[in-house]
Amino acid sequence: MNPKLFRGLTVVSAFFLASSVRASTLREKYAIQLDQTLGTKSSETRYEKIDDGDQSDPWNFKGKFKTAKEAVEGYKEFSVREAQETFALLKNEKAALPLNKNAKITRMGLRSYAPVYGNSGGSIPDKNIIDNGNKIFEAFKARGFDLNPSRFKAYENYFKDKTWGGRGFGATPAEYSDVTVTNSVPELSLAELKACNPDFNKDYGSYSDAAVVVVGRPGGESKTYDVGANPETTTGNIRGLSDKEKEIIKEAEDHFDKVIVLVNSTTTMEIEELKNDPKIDSILWIGYPGAYGFLAVADVLNGTVSPSAYLGDIYTANNKTNPARQSFGNVPWANAAEFESAENVNSYLVEAEGIYQGYRYYETRYNDIVNGRYNAQSAKAGTYTTADSKVATVDGNWNYDYEVTYPFGYGLSYTTFEQKLDEVKIDGDKKNALVTVTVKNTGNVNGKKAIQLYAQTPYTDYDRTNGVEKAAIQLVDYEKTKELKPNESQTITLHVDRSNVASYDYKKAKTWILDAGEYSFAIGDNSHDALNNILAKQGKTTANGMDYNGDSSKVYSWNWSEFDSATFAYSETGKEITNQLSDGDYSRNLNTFKPNTVTYFSRSDFNGTFPKAYEGLTADGRLKELLKNDFIQLKTNEDTSDVKFGDTSSSLTLADLKGADFSDPRFDELANKVSVDEFLDFASNAFHNIQKIESVGYAGNKADDGPGGSDTSYFDAGSYQGQKFTDTDAAKVGENTYTGTRTAPTPQNLAYSFNKDLAYENGEIIIGETSLILNLPIVIGPGGNLHRHGYNGRGGEYYSEDPILSGYIGSAVIQGAQSKGCLVNIKHAAFNDQERNRSGIAVFRNEQKARELELRNLNARFTAKGKPASFYDDETKASTYKTGALGVRTSYNRIGTVASSANYAVQQSIRREEWGFHGYSVTDFTGVSLKAAPKESILAGTCAFCGFGKPSLDYWNAESLTKDKAMANAIHTNIKYILYSLANSNALNGVNSSYRAYTVQLNTWWRTAYKAAIITTSILTGAFVVLTGVFTFVRKKEEK
Repeated sequence: MNPKLFRGLTVVSAFFLASSVRASTLREKYAIQLDQTLGTKSSETRYEKIDDGDQSDPWNFKGKFKTAKEAVEGYKEFSVREAQETFALLKNEKAALPLNKNAKITRMGLRSYAPVYGNSGGSIPDKNIIDNGNKIFEAFKARGFDLNPSRFKAYENYFKDKTWGGRGFGATPAEYSDVTVTNSVPELSLAELKACNPDFNKDYGSYSDAAVVVVGRPGGESKTYDVGANPETTTGNIRGLSDKEKEIIKEAEDHFDKVIVLVNSTTTMEIEELKNDPKIDSILWIGYPGAYGFLAVADVLNGTVSPSAYLGDIYTANNKTNPARQSFGNVPWANAAEFESAENVNSYLVEAEGIYQGYRYYETRYNDIVNGRYNAQSAKAGTYTTADSKVATVDGNWNYDYEVTYPFGYGLSYTTFEQKLDEVKIDGDKKNALVTVTVKNTGNVNGKKAIQLYAQTPYTDYDRTNGVEKAAIQLVDYEKTKELKPNESQTITLHVDRSNVASYDYKKAKTWILDAGEYSFAIGDNSHDALNNILAKQGKTTANGMDYNGDSSKVYSWNWSEFDSATFAYSETGKEITNQLSDGDYSRNLNTFKPNTVTYFSRSDFNGTFPKAYEGLTADGRLKELLKNDFIQLKTNEDTSDVKFGDTSSSLTLADLKGADFSDPRFDELANKVSVDEFLDFASNAFHNIQKIESVGYAGNKADDGPGGSDTSYFDAGSYQGQKFTDTDAAKVGENTYTGTRTAPTPQNLAYSFNKDLAYENGEIIIGETSLILNLPIVIGPGGNLHRHGYNGRGGEYYSEDPILSGYIGSAVIQGAQSKGCLVNIKHAAFNDQERNRSGIAVFRNEQKARELELRNLNARFTAKGKPASFYDDETKASTYKTGALGVRTSYNRIGTVASSANYAVQQSIRREEWGFHGYSVTDFTGVSLKAAPKESILAGTCAFCGFGKPSLDYWNAESLTKDKAMANAIHTNIKYILYSLANSNALNGVNSSYRAYTVQLNTWWRTAYKAAIITTSILTGAFVVLTGVFTFVRKKEEK
């Protein structure tokens, strides 16, 4: 044999051996990411007793579910119960609903077969559960409805060659990708239905109790609705009803006496024609009901429960005339091509509407028309809606009835209620108020009612002179009754934080102000009803242009005689509150960088200041420098010897500080033990991971995306207090297929319940129990952004357009989750107002809007506001609402000109200094790259960067970073934030001074594969080396 052959084989096998070793190294480095992609489990945490010194219970956070069976049943029970409260009844003529429990119905519309169960990215509902008997038609049958088989057959035939199961971020969505689109409206015409089943309509007569038509729009992470014209819809917008949808509705009206429409959408659809159509008997908004949600939809349809949800967003007839819609989408910098790809510069967004977002605009303009002020009724072409829901093409008059289909807070019930404003007590320091309301069920069936408390503040000459805007009505608090029987009453006292009626003056006082003048609190069935009640108190009637007369008995008014810029000028931490976002590098106001460019909307001149698109702007000067995300230069020769890292003199471990306050001096001692290299390793490996910190005895943990449960883990991986579930078959629904925790309706649905107690329970179970069962100390969520308008297709993951509804629901979820030790990561803070170009887009707004909307919403979460009325006298809840959120995930977008995580004004000056946040801050999936401005972000209090792999930035090393005093101090402080957050989370569950956690590596198929490859190639390489030697020896011997 020729030895050259074996030399060649040796080289080849050695190459494959080296490749196998390299592959194994990479697989181990990214084991967590592989597990989440492939559904494997490569490691688990175990616990062992070290000694008997610490006799305390190491399991300080207790789970509710001890077995897989309990977990499966518990999640289902709660998710159905939650969903029952999250559907808003918008129309119910002649008590068309509820239907009989055994009604024979015909479901119509493509979404009646393939509804939107939840987001297609971000909080994806569990497809395994849906596939196990919980699809819409299965759920309806389970609740007793008899369904038209021929209509069903048509849709079944249409979808038989379509792929069921889309692509999501972590989990597989329960959807058909073909119809999960935002650039068209999937629906089947009658001709297309006939092609699928020629007899699709033959059973109408046998299933005639009602036609249930389902219309919907999908949504989720990366989803965006285009604002361009869509001629196939009534309004020209994709969120209006398409021609095919209208054809299906007409088919229902032509053949059925009772027509019910389900609105299966979290983006606000344009449904004015459904509201006005006398042949449509009922409209029920169902949002995205979740994995078990259509059981709850059926429960509402058949009257098992009465609907008790309320719209958390205004529904307008045509969204094109929404002031916030005027700037949206892809608006690139004129010179975007001048930037390097790594700098991540693309586009910008100018929110010139100011505070007039959502209902604040529509109700304020209505108010000013009734009062005959500010020329509010006159409107220019293109800025108002006509009677046929089209955008006006000529100048004319603005009409509330043409603009608004359903106001914010709107929702009906199967019963009726009476509300009485009993008493209002206002503290002398102006900071708090107690408002007592009695609600009585005056109808014939059981039901729940939300108390909605609104406020009106004076709009004064000072405001008009100094650019302070005031909405005519704003939500300040809310509560939900228990289920009331007919004639039963309940009295509830709302604890009102009156900082929510203060306005932010960024031009003159540069802090929060209270104007002199008349203030009002009002209860009402919705925002418009409350405003009409206030107008009635002011002596206005339909003669003044009101659409109906209000009830002045539901209003409490008072006067403050003096202008006040002192009461809310300091935060609860003692920090002076003044402008942070109006000047300098961290300004959110585009006029800071390009003077006199933006005109902000003002109610003092509706026509002259109506927002416009600001297109074609050039990024130049300091603005251009900041966009590059490299604007703070590191010092190279400062003395940092007094900042300690890697100190080995202390014996403290993280377990010693379990549950300790941030002020505990031992956190400094503990932080001293952590080396800069450990911090950099921790900070650069935060993709669904909490990296180990060996110097303080922390073994590390996995994390996962939320907020609707774990995106990648299921109950087969569950445990209770360190002991694996032994009955995982209770969660098994197929070969190696198990159910999990993504069971509840979308977060937007939860907000529409207006129920803080329910939100707390959602946090306890959907996030908190998930964290405990699956040993995931971080479950990323809840969502923390507001709905600017309905075109952002990710709205379902966030709560509402209103900061108080969103803030208090979010706060309750956080309190529930943290009661189980979950280190919540509020996402995405802040100002993630669109998914289009979300990574890199520069978002601009004035400081009044920033403070009064998004930041007011986030402040409630970080400072533990919005405590439910029922908690005040409940001793079991005495420990709640003491500490705000312990973690945050920053957003992809820029805040102003700089990366979100690097905006010092928001992340440090406001969140940490004003609000007292000492927790964990991590970026979205940026990694340690220029798009995250890493050094600037560390200086702004960022603890970690979601990503993995070796950072390519040349300064990402201990030597470069510790020669700058400010940077060294920031790293040390960020280490404290990390340690404090972990010490107060269930990351230390099962651990104390006498018990330790450790990680065990488990075998997986991919580990077996690479080990087999290494062994095989090693044997082959060795064999070929030997054979090469043998035949070389033989050849030489033969040559002799």
